[in-house]
Amino acid sequence: MNIRFALAALLLLGACSSDKSQESEEQNDSVSQLEMYPPSGGQGTTLTVDFDANRRTFSFADTTMDFGDGISVTSVSVNDGYGAYAQIFIEPDADLGSRDVVVNTDGRSYTLSSAFEVVSDSFIMEPSSAKMGEVVEVGILGSNTNWVSGVTWPHFGDGVEVLDFTVLSDTLAEATLSIDPATVPGYRNVTIDSGGNDYAVMYDAFKIDRVGLGASFDPVEAEQGKTVEFTVRARGTDFTALTPQITFHDRFGENPDILVNDITVLDAENLYGRMTLSNAAALGNRDVFIDTGDDNVRIPDAFDVVGGNWDLSQVAISLEFNVQRILDPSTCQVIESVTATAIFFIPLDPPCGGGGMGQPPQGPSPYDNNGVFPLPDGSGGGGDDDCPFPLTLPAGDFVWFESDANIVTLDKVYESATGRIYYKGFDLTIDDYVAGQKYDLHTQGEEGGLGEYLLEEVQPTVPANWYWESPDLCGLTHNRADEFPFTWTPAQTYPEAIFGVSIYGTLVADGKAGFAGTLPWDDGSHFFRASEMSQLESGPVSFQALSYIEGPMFGLPESIYQEKQSESYIVYAAQFNLE
Repeated sequence: MNIRFALAALLLLGACSSDKSQESEEQNDSVSQLEMYPPSGGQGTTLTVDFDANRRTFSFADTTMDFGDGISVTSVSVNDGYGAYAQIFIEPDADLGSRDVVVNTDGRSYTLSSAFEVVSDSFIMEPSSAKMGEVVEVGILGSNTNWVSGVTWPHFGDGVEVLDFTVLSDTLAEATLSIDPATVPGYRNVTIDSGGNDYAVMYDAFKIDRVGLGASFDPVEAEQGKTVEFTVRARGTDFTALTPQITFHDRFGENPDILVNDITVLDAENLYGRMTLSNAAALGNRDVFIDTGDDNVRIPDAFDVVGGNWDLSQVAISLEFNVQRILDPSTCQVIESVTATAIFFIPLDPPCGGGGMGQPPQGPSPYDNNGVFPLPDGSGGGGDDDCPFPLTLPAGDFVWFESDANIVTLDKVYESATGRIYYKGFDLTIDDYVAGQKYDLHTQGEEGGLGEYLLEEVQPTVPANWYWESPDLCGLTHNRADEFPFTWTPAQTYPEAIFGVSIYGTLVADGKAGFAGTLPWDDGSHFFRASEMSQLESGPVSFQALSYIEGPMFGLPESIYQEKQSESYIVYAAQFNLE
């Protein structure tokens, strides 16, 4: 029998054969009290309404319920003299608001005043039940709802944690639920709240089964950068049907900074495995999720990730000093910015993703030889978005680049959201970027971080400043059937540096991303052939010309990383159209 709530209506026995008999019953304390649950339902829904009495009241032979116009009673069942229930259907156009409910049984009539309310919004869920200890994906379909992503959120009561909620439309959503292994089984009311007074409630909408899943994880602590053996002991699930998939979640959700090396299933309820923690694995509690194919089990706060030690042999350095000139298509003005950065970090172990700093631009070879090329998968080189931030280290309040021409100061930046530390030159201009230099890197030094260092001539700049001359790319539309000549002021790059030009678009041959590219001799004049331009589809294309240089391999004296190379470039970027 369902739990009854304070919103249930109460009724005193009213109708009888005479006033005298009614007074006699009241004097004999034989008045029946009825409770009804749930107190409301949405238009267009079918639901079960339960009735309870404090004394024998319901008759198996003649019990009926009347909810008024717009609500059909499809069936009535009597459990015993104390309880009955009715299946009802609320018409989509039933009048909204409260209404009386009349119960007729054993020749008597009971009126529950304003006992039931018809509301406009409602929803259904699939599945509508879960086991104790289970993680389950639930689809939710609303009627007359107005759910909003980032605002709307469901509540399933104590012991049910909503791990994720995605609003797909005004009336459709998905939720990922984690059921506490120790929660109370039974039916739950579900409320979907969209803020203010905009919320929908479904009574007894979700059931937690008494069947329980559960698991334990050992060890309770694991250190950054270590490979750790673990065991899982479970109940109510079966590891033998399919090799389980294990993922690790922190407070932000699934985090791939821990790699499962292997899993060995020992029997239906026991498994053994090994995992490797990145040396930048996020610190703190981790939940363990186990997917067996049939069941999803969550172990809350299964273990703690604790910090590992580092030493100078593990430290690498990344440097950049660049000039970017971007043609603004709306104003036809060239926006120039100069950036200088330095990062002292522990490279990820195990490695993650690809690309990163210090990679030369992709392009054709040998020099002065044009070509049309597909863009490799994952080009653009930022690495994997799911990779953790590497551990970054302080080296003082500032570090600086120094050459015979000038000094460029980089101030320390601390990102509170990620804990990342890096050094950046602020408000730099082209006067700070002196071409043809080899800058030393100086660190101020900081207790608990890196000490004071001088690394000589590790950051170069390109041999000469240069500017784009022709054609004027602002608002340009170029015929693909024509060759594309272009000129620039020579950057004096060869032999230490390179000059490259690329036009990025879509390849006619396969509809995939590609580019026409060349590394021309840096004499200030070159062209793409019509046969090359015609291999790009009509439409907007991106243009880039740059001079680029890499510095020598370097590293801290104590570090195992001695093959880092800093980079520098002056790039001109624009957009135009092909027809």
